[in-house]
Amino acid sequence: MGSLGEIVKRRLTPGILVFDMDDRLSYFNKESLDILSGIKPAKKRGVRKPYVPEEIYHLCDLLKTNLTDKKRGDVGCSIMEIRSGFSCSLRAFFLSGHGEDHPTHIMVLIEKIVEKREVDFEKTKRDFHLSNRESEVLRLLCQGNTNKGIAEKLFISEYTVKDHMKKIMGKMGAKSRSEIMAVMK
Repeated sequence: MGSLGEIVKRRLTPGILVFDMDDRLSYFNKESLDILSGIKPAKKRGVRKPYVPEEIYHLCDLLKTNLTDKKRGDVGCSIMEIRSGFSCSLRAFFLSGHGEDHPTHIMVLIEKIVEKREVDFEKTKRDFHLSNRESEVLRLLCQGNTNKGIAEKLFISEYTVKDHMKKIMGKMGAKSRSEIMAVMK
C-alpha cells in the first residue's frame, strides 16, 4: 500500500461553500463545483459558479433560526440526494471574524457518501497467507475493537494480540492499523 502520506493523499477534499448571513455565496472551491455540477451546472460571464440546491439554503436557514431562537445551534447536518446516483452529507457551521461576538458567515461542507463495502476476509486470508487466528484478529480489528477488546473476545493476552498484529502488518506490508484497513479496501 505505502505510507500514511499516500493514504492521506487518497482522501477526498470536501466541497466548501461559504455564505454571508444574507445567503450570498462568498466562496466555493473546485470540489464543490465537481459535486454540485452533478445537479445542475451554471455558467456566468465565463466563470463557473455552482448551482446551489434548495437543501443547502434550507440548512443555512435552520442554523440561523436556531441562533435567533437562542438555541445556539452551532452546526447543522443533512443528507442530500444527487441525481447521478450518490448522496452527499451536508454540514453547516457558523464563522465569525476575529473579535466578533456574532457569526458573519456560514460554511457548508459537502461530502460524497461512499457506500460501505464488506471486506472479503477469506480472500484477504488467502492473498496475505494469514493463519486462522490472524484472520480472527483482523476481523475484530475491522469491527473497531482495541487490542484489549480483541484479547477479551479471543481469550488471549494483549501481548499475544500485539504479536498477531505485528505478523499481520508484516504480511500485508502495512505499518499501522490504518494502513491495514486501506490495504483491504
